[in-house]
This record gives sequence, C-alpha cells and structure tokens, in this order.
Amino acid sequence: MNADAPAIPKQRLKFIDLARSIAIMLMLEGHFVGLTLTLEARDPSNLIYVIWNSIRGFTAPLFFTSAGMIFVFLLTGENGLSFFKQVRVRKGFIRAVELLLWGYALQLSLRNFPDYLKGEFGSWVFAFHVLQCIGVGLIVLILIAALHRAIGKFSLASFYTIAMLIFLSLYIWLKSLPEGTYVPEGWPQLVQNALIGPRSEFPIAPWLGYVLLGGAMGAYLRAQNNQLPTLRSCSWFFILAGILKLIWFAAFSIPMPEYALDGIAWFTERAFEVVLFLGILRIIEIRFGIDAPWILRIGQETFAIYIFHVIVLYGGLFGFGLSIHLKEKLEPWQAASGALLFIAFFAAYAIALNIWKTRKQKKV
Repeated sequence: MNADAPAIPKQRLKFIDLARSIAIMLMLEGHFVGLTLTLEARDPSNLIYVIWNSIRGFTAPLFFTSAGMIFVFLLTGENGLSFFKQVRVRKGFIRAVELLLWGYALQLSLRNFPDYLKGEFGSWVFAFHVLQCIGVGLIVLILIAALHRAIGKFSLASFYTIAMLIFLSLYIWLKSLPEGTYVPEGWPQLVQNALIGPRSEFPIAPWLGYVLLGGAMGAYLRAQNNQLPTLRSCSWFFILAGILKLIWFAAFSIPMPEYALDGIAWFTERAFEVVLFLGILRIIEIRFGIDAPWILRIGQETFAIYIFHVIVLYGGLFGFGLSIHLKEKLEPWQAASGALLFIAFFAAYAIALNIWKTRKQKKV
C-alpha cells in the first residue's frame, strides 16, 4: 500500500442501527396488535390481515439477524489483545448473562410468588424465548470467533456460515421427530425448551441460524470496513439474497421429506427477505446518508425496550399488564391506533434513555 495515501476512516454502520430500530418498532406493533385484535378480525381471506401477518413473520428474523450482525461487527473491531481479554468479548459474555437472567425473570410473576414458595412453577417460567435465544447466540458467536482465532485459517464469515448450516440441519432433524417428542429425552424443561420442549417459543434451532447469518454478515462487513464504501461494495448483499432464493427454488425441485422442505423453504425465504432488506438499507446509507439520530437512538436501546414492553404489555415480572384489559378486545382501527401510540411511547422512552446514557458517559 502507498504509505502516503490517506487512511480511509472507519465507518459506523448506521444502517445496522436503522435496521434494529425498524425491527424493534415492528415488534412493538406486532405484539400490540397480536395481543389486542379481536378473533373475528383475524380473517385469512382479508388482504390487509394477510399482509400484516406476513410482516409480523418477517420481524423476528430481522431482529435476530441484525442482533448477530452488529455484535460481530463490534466484536471484530478489536484485535490488539488476546481474545478473551478483549473488552468486547467480556462485554459480550456479560450481556449474554443479562439476557438469560432477564429472559427468565420476565417469565416470573409476583402474583404467583406464593405458589413459587410451594415449589409450584407453571411451565411458562421455563420457556425459552427471545432473550434467552439471543443470549445463547452471543455466547456461540464469541466461541466461534475464538475458535477461528485459534485455527487462524479461512474467514470468520465462513465459520459462522458452517455453524448456521449445522443449526439448520439440527432444525430439520428435530422437525422429523414424532409430535410430542422432547429433546433431550427425560431432561428438565429448562434444558428441553432450548431445543424442543413444551415451551420452546424461540428454540436455538432454527433461530440461532439467523443470529449466525447476521454474524457472518457482520464479519464480512468488518473485513470491508477499511475500504471506501461504494454502491458496488453493496453487491454482495444481493448476491447472497440471490443464492438464498436459488436454494429456495431448488428445495422444491429436489425430492425430500415434507418436513425438510418446509424447514428449508421457510428459513431461506425469510433469510432472503432480511438480506435483501439490509442491502437496500446499506444502499440508502451510502447513496443518501442516514441523518436521523432520533431513530438511530431507538435501535441502540432494543434491550431496554424489549424488557419494558414485556412488563407493560404482558405483565412480565409483576403480573399486571395491558393484556389483562385489552386481550382480543380491539377492532382493527382501535388496535392500529393503539399500536401507533404504543410505538410512540417506547420510542420516546428509548430516545430519552439514550440521551441520558450519552450525557452520563460524557461526565465520566
């Protein structure tokens, strides 16, 4: 390289924060409408309902993928120290523990505390949900990065891609089991629910697949970070989306069991949508810039928003939430209006929280 050439400044990828902001706002809207909408309005023949339901199905893959992407992008930005002494690695383990603890804490209810003292826990207490899955995902991302550092060959993105395929294969195998089978057989629900159990809401297979997809993308973005960003540098998003779509088409032309087809088709279709969406956001950032600090602040506080919204909407931790009064009671226009107010409230909360944290850090 030319020693006299000006260094290309490392970019903060605002499109990832924007993706996280969009994902968390879609989640808030989806959870509010999904909880409050009357059963009569859930009409599969209604085009508006079908579109809403499809967008709702897109939200979780986007949320998991963007979480993995931003984590690995930040994780791989520090290379000076030995791996497990790096600040990002330590912070990653701490955040993973926080996610796991909060995930299970939010499934408790002070209203049921007398039952807990008797040793009576409902099955929901041991459910494996969003926070638990992402917490395990962060640990897996760190351990794979450590393995890559130890081996020192091939790209980190390839390691994450292989791990993604392993979890997708595990998902297909689990789908092949008879209904009612729990894995590992005979183990406590706390363990079973992470794979396949009575309360496997977001089990590691397939959902870690999206976290690892994001990890692979984050690793590739880090490798690109010393290059001047151009529209051409975004082409890999669309190449990857095209590959995912080709796999989706190929799955329907290759004889395979229905459970395998369903698993591959669902995963690749949602992954295609997410990668395409992220590619579009990246183009917007490079071509036009993303100058909306208020909305980016929302994406930087997804953890706090998630915790608070579970408490407010579902009564997590305390046992008192909007679900007591509004569950399946609102007409479509009422649910839509309420969702907008719900999003606005948490957006204001996230922006205020982020500003407070920023000012606190400056004082320190």
